[in-house]
Amino acid sequence: MNKREQYLMEKYSRQIMMEQIGISGQKKIFNSSVSVIGCGGLGTSAAQYLSMSGVGSLTLIDDDKVSLSNLNRQTLFTEKDIGKSKSVVLSEKIKSINNSIKIVYFKKKVTSKNIKRFVGKDKIVLDCTDNYESRLVINRFCHLEKKILISAALQNFELQAFMTSSWSKQDNPCYKCIFPELKKDTAMSCDEMGIIAPVAGLGGLIQANLAINFILKLKGNFKELILFDCLNLDLKKIKITKNKKCSECD
Repeated sequence: MNKREQYLMEKYSRQIMMEQIGISGQKKIFNSSVSVIGCGGLGTSAAQYLSMSGVGSLTLIDDDKVSLSNLNRQTLFTEKDIGKSKSVVLSEKIKSINNSIKIVYFKKKVTSKNIKRFVGKDKIVLDCTDNYESRLVINRFCHLEKKILISAALQNFELQAFMTSSWSKQDNPCYKCIFPELKKDTAMSCDEMGIIAPVAGLGGLIQANLAINFILKLKGNFKELILFDCLNLDLKKIKITKNKKCSECD
């Protein structure tokens, strides 16, 4: 075993010792690539823990800049980062956590015209955005390009998360199946609805955990909506089904 292999074995030893992971599972994590769209409360947390788990490649996409009001919930950003590009700052912070990781960043908002170029060959896409327009673009892209979509949303003390693979089976739902009434001009952001800091972090953690579970083929339920009321610590799982009249994935 060379020095590099010894370094990796020690760094990820607490994962490798787990029966569900082992050396073979850790190699799967090393060889994985994930796109994180949105580098806010969800995205910073998800990207941080994916990198700490040993994910080999991350694509970070966000057109926004760090502001003071972001700092209560968007991990890794500090007051020194105010005014700087979120995707750039996050890529630098992630690289300091895992210098082996490959990182690509884009200082743009995803649209139907550019998302394919940004995401590229990444198999897993984390939707960490906070607006329906982007969510619908991401959903349609993931369905057409056969990507695994892991989405989360936050509001006050509540979060929701789910993983979809609408293209792999006829009865698997897409995002639009779950929320058929959503429109591109519907507002949905933490700035307008409010969010408590730990909820944002927990949402990103759940997304990262779902991604790792999929990478390791441990568990992948594409018909389940996770709802967590963080105020009352009430967790619910709701079975979701495909909408046969869905305009996006039918």
